[in-house]
Amino acid sequence: MFITQNHVLEQKTRDFIEALVETPEYQAFKKAQENFDSDNEAKQLVDDFNNTQQTYAVFRQGDFPGIEEQKGRLDQLQVKLQQNPKISELLESESNLQALVSELASHISQEIGVPFNQPQASCCC
Repeated sequence: MFITQNHVLEQKTRDFIEALVETPEYQAFKKAQENFDSDNEAKQLVDDFNNTQQTYAVFRQGDFPGIEEQKGRLDQLQVKLQQNPKISELLESESNLQALVSELASHISQEIGVPFNQPQASCCC
């Protein structure tokens, strides 16, 4: 009987996922991801930002000379990221999809009485 219940739950989960991928939020995210993936300039901008961010972290940690130049470059790249329409579209659609999933998880949590997003108290036994 336990196996049958798991099978039913697995099927319902697949049905839930199928319904989720049909939502406007998921569809917008999928389109934005495809648009970003086809834009080499946007991908290079993200790579440059990530590399510069890592370099800046090393400079800060080691208190190396040139830290201000690295910070300036990082700030410039951040502005470019924010101004890039493909990146902005992707970030906004991802945020909207995450909000939907979070709302659904919250609803499930309330229905079954298990708080998913709250830290669980540790047992001292």
